Amino acid sequence: MLSKIDLKISSLERALGLEPQHNLLLEGRDDSPDVCKSWSSADTTLFVGDNLPYLKGFALNSPEIVDMCYIDPPYNTGSKFLYNDNRRSDKGGMFGSHASWMEFMLPRLVTSREMLKDTGIIAISIDDYEYAHLKILMDNIFGEDNFIGNIIVCRSKNGKGSKKHLASNHEYLLIYGKSKKASLRGQLDESEYDKEDEFGQYRVDGLFRKKGDASLRTDRPNMYYPLYFNPTSGQVSVEPIDNWKTTYPVDSKGIERRWLWGSGTAKERVWQLYASKNGVIYVKNYAGDGITEKRTKVRTLWTEPEFYTERGTNEINKLFGSKIFDTPKPLEFIKKIIDICSSTDALVLDFFAGSGTTAQAISELNSEYGCTRKCILMETDSQIPLDHIARKSGFNAISDITIERLRLIKLAQESFVFTVNNSFSKNYTL
Repeated sequence: MLSKIDLKISSLERALGLEPQHNLLLEGRDDSPDVCKSWSSADTTLFVGDNLPYLKGFALNSPEIVDMCYIDPPYNTGSKFLYNDNRRSDKGGMFGSHASWMEFMLPRLVTSREMLKDTGIIAISIDDYEYAHLKILMDNIFGEDNFIGNIIVCRSKNGKGSKKHLASNHEYLLIYGKSKKASLRGQLDESEYDKEDEFGQYRVDGLFRKKGDASLRTDRPNMYYPLYFNPTSGQVSVEPIDNWKTTYPVDSKGIERRWLWGSGTAKERVWQLYASKNGVIYVKNYAGDGITEKRTKVRTLWTEPEFYTERGTNEINKLFGSKIFDTPKPLEFIKKIIDICSSTDALVLDFFAGSGTTAQAISELNSEYGCTRKCILMETDSQIPLDHIARKSGFNAISDITIERLRLIKLAQESFVFTVNNSFSKNYTL
């Protein structure tokens, strides 16, 4: 008998015209419930083996426990990496050569969705080749209404030269919520607050005059009224004051517009207004109170040099002495994703753990900011090709690299606790 998870997967496969790839039923496995509870006693738990049986085990026996999921799945580039990055099919149909990759990803995305809380977030790294097909999968599994946004990440200053006409500089970070209850935590506000009054430090960066749609005086006549300002101090008043100047919401072209607030609200909140010497009125943007972090909306273009691919490669070289993993994500990149997407006590899932960057990112965030996030990792025990540098460095399976990084984290931070679970593994031995 098919489980409810298998039925969901089958329904989506039929709707998208994809062939079934999930012939793995877990109802008969007595160890599934225990396996899926083994994470709670450690900072990071690594599940070794094919991620699908673990994901299904959690979805069936321990659903809705994860606050945030980040994955860096195979991009299907056809490159000869230590992991399988070639799932291009020779099928026809709507998705052509992309169908096999979609068939591989679909059951894993469905089951990971079941692991998320209703407030949960999933963020996925991807590049141009499978972006459109991942978007189709995510819209069907998570729903178009739960699409939060797409971030463009600069991964190389000069670009990759593999394409004939373009040198690609970017990748994508696709973000969805499980439901409308999901929201990003936001990014730390690192702006400079160069002014100060009795209410605290502030900057001026937003016009009090309405712009764009419905901004004309005729649109909201009650929001067109005079304000009075002191050109020396920048103070503003709704009531006339001797020797203060008068200003109206009139733009540089002489068009009469309106203020953002009615006169009653402006009178109550006039302390939040600031006037330039020419009578342009702004809304003050105050810094935080020094206790609560002030966070802002996440920007959709990330160009920080610490997110470049070469930074991740250098980190791997420093940790292991050589480039034993082909496509590592930089540590600061993963730290930012986790920081903006999850609370300080979140449970984070990464079911394509790779070299284990997610675990180190969480460990460092916990140490730096006093957080208590925990991490579930999953990585295959597939054998590394004999001619790969990782195999020559003594690593037989991909998961061996992940385990070694966890050990290195432990050496750097003695309080770090990790466990390795290989219940569904065929090849791995500790």
